[in-house]
Amino acid sequence: MIVWINGAFGAGKSSTARELIDLIPNCTLYEPELIGGTLAELLPQKRLAEVTDFQDLPIWRRLVVDTAAALLAEVGGALVVPMTLLRQEYRDEIFGGLASRRIPVRHVLLTTDETILRGRIAAREAQEAHGARESGGSRADDPGGHGAGGHGVGERVRRGGDAYIEPYHAALGWLTGDALVIDNSGLTARETAVCLAEAVRTGTAGLCEI
Repeated sequence: MIVWINGAFGAGKSSTARELIDLIPNCTLYEPELIGGTLAELLPQKRLAEVTDFQDLPIWRRLVVDTAAALLAEVGGALVVPMTLLRQEYRDEIFGGLASRRIPVRHVLLTTDETILRGRIAAREAQEAHGARESGGSRADDPGGHGAGGHGVGERVRRGGDAYIEPYHAALGWLTGDALVIDNSGLTARETAVCLAEAVRTGTAGLCEI
């Protein structure tokens, strides 16, 4: 089984996932962002320059599915996957690939007040910009979901939170009909994970049909 935690950048997916693995028996954290970082080392720069997001690379989407299947074959149990997935066609491809391997997916969407999201995004960008200045250059965007190295941190800071929030808003129509929605605006990561674990246990977070 896979518990896929979706949501906007800054919604608390990773912190919730780290808490959740202590609440679901035989559970392993799986972060597809690591695949994006690996592809940055493997693929020619010419190919990376053709996309602005690792998710646009077919090889990323294939490896997300193949790696999940390999992990489950190795460790069994459940995988918790914190990953923003806003393109419905990519959701269909990835979840369909998992379904073809008989891996059930429970899809959960964390929704967070926009003011909180913008504050987290601004804090993250300020931190990364400071790190880039100290290292004497700009860093590439986050791997596996926030860019494929085509933009430096400086440009991302100038774009502001809208670059993350507008695509999320555009996807809400299909996301809210596809996933169990948990509003974590007033919750800690632990409290969110407890709600999510209960939803999985009771079946409220139902299996995602493809």
